[in-house]
Order: sequence, then C-alpha cells, then structure tokens
Amino acid sequence: MNTKFRKLGCLLLVLIMSIGINALSFASSVSPVNVNGEERMMTTEIKNGRAYIATEDLEAFGFSTEVKGQTIVVKNSDVSFTFYRDTNKVIVNDASMTLDSKIYTRNGMPYIPMKFFFETIHYKVGWTSKTNQVTLYKMGDEKFPIVIGDGDVHYKFEKSAKKVVSLAPSVTEILFAIGAGDKIVGRTIYCDYPLESKDVQTVGSLYEPDLEGILDLEPDVVIAATHMNEDVLKTLASAKIQILTQKSPSKINEIYTFISKLGALVDHNYEARALVSTLKLKEDRVNQTVDLIPKSERKTVYYVVGTGKKENTAGEGTFINEVLQAAGGINVATDVKGWSYSLEKLIEHNPSYLIGESYNYDTMIESDNYESLSALKNNHYIKIDSNVFSRPGPRVIDLGLKKLIHELYPEYENQLNY
Repeated sequence: MNTKFRKLGCLLLVLIMSIGINALSFASSVSPVNVNGEERMMTTEIKNGRAYIATEDLEAFGFSTEVKGQTIVVKNSDVSFTFYRDTNKVIVNDASMTLDSKIYTRNGMPYIPMKFFFETIHYKVGWTSKTNQVTLYKMGDEKFPIVIGDGDVHYKFEKSAKKVVSLAPSVTEILFAIGAGDKIVGRTIYCDYPLESKDVQTVGSLYEPDLEGILDLEPDVVIAATHMNEDVLKTLASAKIQILTQKSPSKINEIYTFISKLGALVDHNYEARALVSTLKLKEDRVNQTVDLIPKSERKTVYYVVGTGKKENTAGEGTFINEVLQAAGGINVATDVKGWSYSLEKLIEHNPSYLIGESYNYDTMIESDNYESLSALKNNHYIKIDSNVFSRPGPRVIDLGLKKLIHELYPEYENQLNY
C-alpha cells in the first residue's frame, strides 16, 4: 500500500476513534496498528462515526468467533462477548448492556466496535503522531490487595468480596449492571432498581440500618454512598466486617472510576470495564451532538432538587451540573457551589427550562413565588425520574443524557445512535 495513503487511512481511523464523525462511512481498509510496540496489520472500517474491526483479526489476541444466525460470540477462556447483529445490544459474560453503535457483518465477516472491545480486555487505545498509528497497549490487571479511596480515607481489601450489603441505591444499580447482582445479600429499602433487586433482603436504610440483620447475613463488605454513623462503623468493625464508603462524586469521571473499583472488588473486571467503555462512548456521542448545536441556540436550565420552603439545585462541583452541561444545557446555578440556592437568584436568572420531579412542578405552579418564571409560563418544565439523575450510576448516562437531548434539542436526537 502506498505509504501516503496508508498514513491517511490511519489518521482517519484515529480521528473517528477519538472525536467521531457521524456522517462518515468508509469501506474496509488494512491499516497498521501498534500493539505493545509491534506493528500489526488489521482490517478496519469506519461507520456511523465509529471504528470497527473485523473479528478475524482478533484471533491474534487469542479470541475465537462463532456466528449463529443474528448472534456473534467472540470469546477466549476469560471473557465472552455476545453481540446481536444490527442491534446495540451486547452481553459481556453475564452482564447485558448497550453500545452507542450497532454490530454488522459485511461479506460474511462480523465487525465490532474496536475501542469498546480493546478497552474491555484492558488495552489503552491511543494514537502516536510520530508514526501516524493507532496504538494498543496492554494494561496490567488490578490484583489483590486493592485499595479504594474515598477522599482522604482509603480502604484496603485483601480478597474479592463474595457477599455484599449495599446501603446505597447507586451501588446496587452498578453491581447489577456489571452482572454481580447475585453477590448482594442485603440492600436498603431505597434500593429499588433494577426490578430484580427487590428480591434481595432489606436491611433498613443508610441512616437507620438494621445492624442485627446485617450481621446475620455475614457479608464480606458493607458499601455505602456516604459516611455512616460512627456507632454503626464500630459495630461492623468489631464483627470484622469491612466497609467501603463513597461520597457523592463531583465529576462524571468519578462515577466511571468507582464502577471500575467495584468491578475489581467483586472480581467482575471485564464487565466493569465494558460498562465504563459503553458509557464513555455514549457521553462522547452526546458531546459530538452538542458540538453541532450553535452556541446561540443553547438553552439555559435549572435543576430542581427541592423547592417551596427552600431552593436546592445542582451547582458547581456536582456531577449533575456536568450532566446538564454535557447535554448542552447552560446551568444558571453555577454561581454557587454545591446544592443550596435561593429564590431570588432563580428569579433573577429566569432559566428557559426547569428540570425536576413532578411533585416539584406541582409546588412551583401552585405558588405565587414562581409565577414570573418563563419556563413555567412556556410549559418548559421537564419532568424526570430524579433517581435516574441523582444516583451516580449507569442510568445517568444511558437515560439521563438522552432524555435531556430529547427535551432540549429534539431536532438533534437522531444523532445519538443509541
């Protein structure tokens, strides 16, 4: 292949992998890829803004491919990917999730998303300008003992957790999402998603846990989203039960990090990496879509956490603020940090859209305090399930970002592809 055209093909490949171009689609090309410092030729395609790789090239990485009807199974002795042709669905071992792009075959050859596959098997996917090549660098797996941090507090675990008590709905959602729901032996009364979680025994709430019930379950670890009561900590410690706490994240990336750490803790590394990759690719897809929206058309928004007696919202330093901004919203509450706001500031900024639960809408519409807000006058109150947005888990990306694009910029929704 002519060197100039080979370099051009590589450059196009990395541009698609890193920034994505929805409208572009190219025929198959054989391009050099740098794998752990060695050059390999791989068959790739660009479709719907994503780089795909022919599954025949995965044999060099120890993977076999089996095609049965609409099902494409790519596997080795450690991990199995089950793709469904012409859909976004994939199952990694026993964890079901969705991609931001569809699987397809060409001339009988399956093509799967390149970045998703290699990130799942723990390669760092990059680009080197020196040789104009995509680079794949194998990362080492996290081995026990592992350390998980929560601010200045660090928790050390010598072995994987087989029995988990979850005192946080977000933790419950993440564990089920990575196929580790069967490891949860206890949950709070607020852990209500997915539906299967309701089959797990309840152990009270975060602030009023049923300590006797927790001890009877003999868990390896108790996981909470925030710091627990000191008396609870002492009781668990005396019973030699480990704990893990996590403060509410301030950034979306912190959600991804925690998913990866939980995956390591329960020995579901492949599933956790796969989930994180799908979420990052969807966030990237949303970013691409928002880039198409002229800045003059971006909507001002205000997220209603609480209203009536006092105003609470998602200000600077909250992950919900990042979600709003990722979806192209201009959050008027970034003039404060944290969650506390004021009626005066809300009236002054007069956002184009309000976003919150139905009960908050009822409160606002029934009060004279909010009658001057344009969003209420123009019926621009976006009613949401706040659990999707307030719980730092997969749904805030899978459903939350998509919901915001649908409501704020419906003419761009078809760009998402998921």
